[in-house]
Amino acid sequence: MDDFRAFDEKLKERARTEPFPLPENYAGRVFRTCAGLEETAPKRRRPYRWAAWAAAVLALFITVPNVSPAAAAAMADVPVLGTIVRVVTFRDYTYDDGWHSADISVAELAGGDAAQEVDSQTRAWTDQLLGQFQADCEAMGESYGSLSVTSSVVTDSDTWFTLRVDAEEVRASGYQFSRFYHIDKTTGRAVTLKELFREDGDYVTALSDEVRRQMEERMAEDAEVSYFPEEFTAIDPEQNFFFDEDGRLVLVFDEYTVAPGSMGMPEFTIPTDVYTGLLK
Repeated sequence: MDDFRAFDEKLKERARTEPFPLPENYAGRVFRTCAGLEETAPKRRRPYRWAAWAAAVLALFITVPNVSPAAAAAMADVPVLGTIVRVVTFRDYTYDDGWHSADISVAELAGGDAAQEVDSQTRAWTDQLLGQFQADCEAMGESYGSLSVTSSVVTDSDTWFTLRVDAEEVRASGYQFSRFYHIDKTTGRAVTLKELFREDGDYVTALSDEVRRQMEERMAEDAEVSYFPEEFTAIDPEQNFFFDEDGRLVLVFDEYTVAPGSMGMPEFTIPTDVYTGLLK
């Protein structure tokens, strides 16, 4: 096992330091080779055959995902690797007429039906933003305005993949807002906040009460911190969220929704005991 780990690390190091292009049919060749391996050893030696097969797949996992959408999508069909989601390219759009500018760069994913669903959702949202921007350009005339849209992977664990898409509109002032898209790797499905909880679980009230409590606590501890606890009634049933590196639920609010613009986009990490009993 130690030898296998050492081999694993060598493969990773080589992938980091020696990037090289691969042919489009590379994934198919590796899978066909693995499938065609003959069983010539006694049964007691099968673990070594398994280790060789796993090593070959590991090499493919490290080098192939960013080569092409087709290669990354093919990898999602390998049962031993489970649901794989990878950024394979970016959808880019730029525009500048001297008064109005747009800069959009949003990740496109590969890896199965869930990745395709997230791609469709992010594309629809960015198309909506771009359509509104074009309409605003006509209305603003010779007044400055801009739209910026970027994306980042905020979670990529054994169980979750979360893509964050951030947008900023600037006219007389700026406004920041985001959307989060999630894939449950254990089921291979794209999910929203509502789908995490039982139908009979009042997660909206539980999470809203905790957010309000944290608002009041933070303001009591720091006079420079400001929220709108009196105006805050409840979270959206499909509130923006992600799971942090410790697996804790984090709720994210767009600028100006629960606090002054100076507070940016507030985040609230929810203790697990607040919602664990409400999960499916």
